Amino acid sequence: MQCSDLNISDAAQTITVCVASSLNWLSLLTPLVILISIAVAMFGVRMARASARERATLDLIEKVESTPHYRALHSAFSYHRRQDCFARLHNPTEAKDKEERQSVLAYLNHYELVSIGLTKKILDEDIYKRWMLGPFVRDWNAAADFIQKERWKRSASEDSWYYHSPLFEHYQKYACKWSNDAVRIDEHYSGPPDAASGPGDEPVPKAAAGNDEQARTAGT
Repeated sequence: MQCSDLNISDAAQTITVCVASSLNWLSLLTPLVILISIAVAMFGVRMARASARERATLDLIEKVESTPHYRALHSAFSYHRRQDCFARLHNPTEAKDKEERQSVLAYLNHYELVSIGLTKKILDEDIYKRWMLGPFVRDWNAAADFIQKERWKRSASEDSWYYHSPLFEHYQKYACKWSNDAVRIDEHYSGPPDAASGPGDEPVPKAAAGNDEQARTAGT
C-alpha cells in the first residue's frame, strides 16, 4: 500500500491519502499461475501415461487369448501342466518333444516379458492382475520345478554347476508378490543334477554367468 500527504488549503488541514498498490499482488500472482499451469500439465501427462498403460495391457491380453500363435503355445503348455510331464522336456530326443520344449519356453517367456513390462510400468499391474492372477500363479507353480532345473547350468569347463537365477526372475517376482501360495525357488530349493542331461544345461554367456557368480559372492 502506498500513502501520500494531500494538503487542503481551505481547511488548513493535511490529509494522508493511502492507495493500495497492485504491483505486489501481481508479483505474487504470476508465479502462482505458473505453478498451477505446471501442476495441470503434469497431471495431464500422468493421466495420458496411465491411459496408455491400460490400453497396452488390454491389447496384450486380447492378443494372447485370440491369436493362433499364442493359443498354440498355451495348448502345448497346458498339456504338460495337466499331465505333469515337463521333466521329459529337459532332454528331448524326439522331434515332437523338441518342438514342445520350445513352445513351453516361449509360453514362459511371454509371462517373463509381461512381468518386465509391469516392472518398467509399461503395463498396468492392477488390470493385468485382476484378469490373470489365477492362471499367472497356477502356471508358475506348475512350471517351477522345470524352471529350477533349467536354471542349473554347467560351467564352461563342465567341471561344476552354477545357478542362473535371472531365468524367469521377473515372472517369479510377481507370482510371489501376488500370492502367498506361489512356489519360491532359489539355489537352495534343489541342488544341481547329477549329470548334464540336455540343452538346458548348457552354459549361458560369460557375462551372465559372471553376474551370477558376483551375486552368489555378495550374498555369502
